[in-house]
Amino acid sequence: MRRFFLSPVAGLLILTACSSVNKPNDTNFKIAINRYLTKHGEACTETGKQFPVDVTETEQRLQAGTASQMAVLEQAGLVRSSNTTAVVHGMTNTLRGLAPPQPVKRYELTSEGQKYFRQTSGMFGQTASFCYGEKTVESIVKWTEPVTMGAATQTEVTYTYKIADLAPWAERPDVQREFGDMRSIINGISRSNEIADLQLTNQGWEVLGQ
Repeated sequence: MRRFFLSPVAGLLILTACSSVNKPNDTNFKIAINRYLTKHGEACTETGKQFPVDVTETEQRLQAGTASQMAVLEQAGLVRSSNTTAVVHGMTNTLRGLAPPQPVKRYELTSEGQKYFRQTSGMFGQTASFCYGEKTVESIVKWTEPVTMGAATQTEVTYTYKIADLAPWAERPDVQREFGDMRSIINGISRSNEIADLQLTNQGWEVLGQ
């Protein structure tokens, strides 16, 4: 029977490879943050409206708020409109009782819009959003010297990001004007510094709260 023996050099290389994930360096921090962003880094803009969305004639004339958002999303091909009648619920309806049906422009998702529509976590629970890409680490700017307190070793990492697979409609100036949060995120690519707190675990570095 042939026997195989692990040379001291090979054993050292394996040991070094296993321990390398624990080292505080740009590569390991980038891997850890990207692993976190895979779960929590989707870039989305909230509309706060469940579809179909009905816009009254008064709102259409004002061309503000929901009316202007829907008009821009229609130009981008994410929704389509049709004219119909519907009972529109609002604060005045609650005070005056049920209002009669009135003419509205009804917006519904197109097949393209369905690709990007999500239910995301908002300030008051689940909310309707359009997601347009995924944040990933562009570069590690700096990190603090790891500090061990008790059994935990932690560091603060500053990094810049880029957006992978940015949706074409998200690059439209009219969409970015209407959804200011989207414009800020997209314009911040490779320029805005993000901060992540990392902790050393048995599997290497992980973002706290992952």
